[in-house]
Amino acid sequence: MQKPSDGTLIFIKFSRAISYIIYAFVIIAVVSLTFGFFLLLFGANQDTPFVQFVYKIAYEFLQPFRGIFPPHSVGETGYFSASALFAILVYLVLGAALQSLISYINVKMLKHQKELEQLQLETEKKNK
Repeated sequence: MQKPSDGTLIFIKFSRAISYIIYAFVIIAVVSLTFGFFLLLFGANQDTPFVQFVYKIAYEFLQPFRGIFPPHSVGETGYFSASALFAILVYLVLGAALQSLISYINVKMLKHQKELEQLQLETEKKNK
């Protein structure tokens, strides 16, 4: 069996940090796309600063999915954006996959920390 090292633990912690950053990105994407979807659906006033802010953020996250489905008019001012809904679903699946990855990394990190502690105890016993 290969001896665990502190370098491996540092790599695992770095991987976990990167996973959390990507997970935060996905959460921001889902929240902004959901707000944008409902504001567009209900025909929110595009002159208000909040709506402009939400549309600006949602626009960036929707970019890879733009044009997949055409928007459909709902009422006089609202639009149903199937592309936004599809993007939300894709980001949610990505978020679920990242949550699984984070859980896996946490389990590996705890296991590795226990191995390091056990090796340290064995080394201390041999030195006595």
